[in-house]
Parts: sequence; C-alpha cells; structure tokens
Amino acid sequence: MQQDKKQEELPSVETLSFKLLLFTCYGGCTTGVAASKAVIRIWEENPYDVKIGCLPAVIVPWKLKEIMRWEKRILIDACGVQCGAKLAEREGMPVDRYIELTSLLGIRKVKQLPSKDLENKVYKIIQKEVDALLGKGEIN
Repeated sequence: MQQDKKQEELPSVETLSFKLLLFTCYGGCTTGVAASKAVIRIWEENPYDVKIGCLPAVIVPWKLKEIMRWEKRILIDACGVQCGAKLAEREGMPVDRYIELTSLLGIRKVKQLPSKDLENKVYKIIQKEVDALLGKGEIN
C-alpha cells in the first residue's frame, strides 16, 4: 500500500522533463546485478530527475529519437565485453558518462549474485556520476 501511495504522488512519466537517463546492461553477473539494483535505487531516490532507459530500445528508430531528447545519459556496462557501449555506438547514441564496472573495480566477471559489499561499491560509483551530472557533486 505504501508503494501505491508513493506512485500516486508522482506526476506521470509523460509530463515530466527528466534530466538524466540511466542505461545498464543488466548482465547476469555480480556487477550486472549490482548495477541493476543501483540504478533502481538511484531512480527511487531521484524520481523527478532520473529514469531508467531500456537499452535494447535504442535499435527502434522512434525510441532512439525519444531517448535523444533527454538532457543527459549514463551507460553502465557490467563487464569488459561492453555490449551496451557497442550497441550505443552502433545506433549513434552518445552518452555523457560511460562506466565499465569490472575494469574500474579491478575484478573479473563472475556469474553469480553480488555480495552486499559489491552492491554498495557499485552504487557509490554510479551515484557519484549521477550527482556530478545533476550538479549535486564534483567528479575528482
């Protein structure tokens, strides 16, 4: 019931002008799952400024046009395969920030659920970039 009340308080997606669109590969590995959880949490914390984008939708011409109207975009790839970056590049979707988690964290891709520690690290990495793009903090 609490979630329903929260939803009622927000204007519809169509009437909002979001500042930042988040894309992640949602990969089936520790970093992919951690990134997925992080972007959901960040959207919940910033419901008027942030939205999660559907990465596969960039191949649909009218959706790509819609995506390109957003002020800023972050793309998060879980691993060095960089599926998201390759798709965005192929379709001509520029991003304001790109994060590839395994290289950044200095870890290997592992196909299992993440630890809470890894989830927190990934959240902090993504949140730092979100804050910088929303003007809430500085990137060192």
